[in-house]
Amino acid sequence: MKTFRDPVHNLIAFGPRDRLIVDLINAREFQRLRRIRQLGLSNIAYPGAEHSRFVHSLGVTHLMRRILDAGLEQSGFGENLEEYREVALAAALLHDVGHGPFSHALETVTGVRHELFTTAAIRAPRTEVHQVLEAAETGMADRVAQVIERRFEPSRAVVKLLSSQLDMDRTDYLLRDAMMTGAGYGSFDVEWLLHVLRLGEVDGDLEVGLDLEKGRSIAEDYIMSRYYMYLHVYFHRTTRAAEVMIEKLLARAKEVEAYLPGFTALNTLLSGGFEADEAGVVTFMELDDGMIWTAMHLWTRDPDPVLSDLSRRLLNRQIFRGVDVTDREKEMALRERLLRRADREGLPHEYYVITDEAKSAAYKDDYVAPDVSVGSQPFSAESRIADATGGEGAGRGWTGADGQGQPTERVYLFDSAGRPHELSQVSFLVDAVRHKQLRVRRILCPEEWLDERE
Repeated sequence: MKTFRDPVHNLIAFGPRDRLIVDLINAREFQRLRRIRQLGLSNIAYPGAEHSRFVHSLGVTHLMRRILDAGLEQSGFGENLEEYREVALAAALLHDVGHGPFSHALETVTGVRHELFTTAAIRAPRTEVHQVLEAAETGMADRVAQVIERRFEPSRAVVKLLSSQLDMDRTDYLLRDAMMTGAGYGSFDVEWLLHVLRLGEVDGDLEVGLDLEKGRSIAEDYIMSRYYMYLHVYFHRTTRAAEVMIEKLLARAKEVEAYLPGFTALNTLLSGGFEADEAGVVTFMELDDGMIWTAMHLWTRDPDPVLSDLSRRLLNRQIFRGVDVTDREKEMALRERLLRRADREGLPHEYYVITDEAKSAAYKDDYVAPDVSVGSQPFSAESRIADATGGEGAGRGWTGADGQGQPTERVYLFDSAGRPHELSQVSFLVDAVRHKQLRVRRILCPEEWLDERE
């Protein structure tokens, strides 16, 4: 019925049994994901990173279906995954449908996490994805949204397969981002990972884990691939600087009310009018990468010097330079020098001298919180700190309005008797990196300002 040639998984084919998935693929909200890059502005640093959230979502669905159709060996828990096959596949396909262009930069403007737009789009009667789901079975849309919200009680396995430390979302984006950027150190043996996946019981709850005897090495590869992808791709200095510039661009456009005739969705964004309700999500679905890039072209002629300058810089790849700072005294000296330059140029500090901190951890558990403090002073208004806990940025550990939604950050290996063993307790390699938070702190400014010597 529908076959896609994919660089990561080769052929992704959907047959008669996947009629619902094919209909969802054809829905306009899902087709919009073709116009949303998976890695936002990473193509500025890695020219091959042009892949979309559309193809990533297909990959997640493909992996989920492989697990469900092959049958996942269970230790201590009996769940009939086949019963929830359609719900699981629909949730895998639609889990990113609420992403906007340059998603996490956009979230700083809307103040709404993309997961809320995702579930709102699935529940909104006016969207095609909702209509397809309800045509398949009454109540299907709400069940799919519950899986994404991590509160689908009929099957905890389905929830964990989509969102946990060892989920199909992370598995696909790590492989895909490594391949498309050319960063080979982010790859791992996905076939063996799928082969040794297990379901088991930990403290009365179901967890997705790996076979103890066969899965230790692939678990280490998986964790280390995350570490290297953060270090070399997601936190790349040029990518991070470009993302900050997009945030500042949109913030400035909002500040000066740079509305554009005919750009209803963008104007709604700038006016702060987006709500994660039916009317808001229908308008939100008009936003894509192309709309923002087109707006930048128009804003190069805007009378506001900051908005026009940031637009020109992004369009022409004149990206701010990031200077790593580890010494507080040197950092303050650099900031003071750059602030004086901004004053001479007549430019506002918050748009041209920016403190950026990216932080994450290759592996962490939930019984000792990693230290995320930086110094003793609070950050100033010019600071911009991002806690990226997923390959595409922030959002992995989100919590819904009901207080649920926090995924486990432990990886478990199950022995032949079904007993769980936490990964860092059986792997000296993972134990060595446990709680070692990956943190990069930089001062961002126009590159030509760094050539000045006082």
